[in-house]
Amino acid sequence: MKSIEKRLKKVLMDYGIDQNKISKDSDYYFDLNLDMLDLMGLAKKIKNEFLVSIPDNEILRMERISDTIFFLEKKSNSTIYHC
Repeated sequence: MKSIEKRLKKVLMDYGIDQNKISKDSDYYFDLNLDMLDLMGLAKKIKNEFLVSIPDNEILRMERISDTIFFLEKKSNSTIYHC
């Protein structure tokens, strides 16, 4: 079973984000230069990888990678499929 962090990093890299820019503290907007449309597209890939629903209001609250990890960890006990 891969950790949430490793799986998320793979999703981010598959989305085209440089692995050297990926850290828990990376800000999607300022550090990774993503805009809202990019974040919505990334959220779709995260949903597909983790088989989880992410409400739009949650996506809007995710400013850093750590926010996404926290959200996924909260969901992990009930809805995330682990490979």
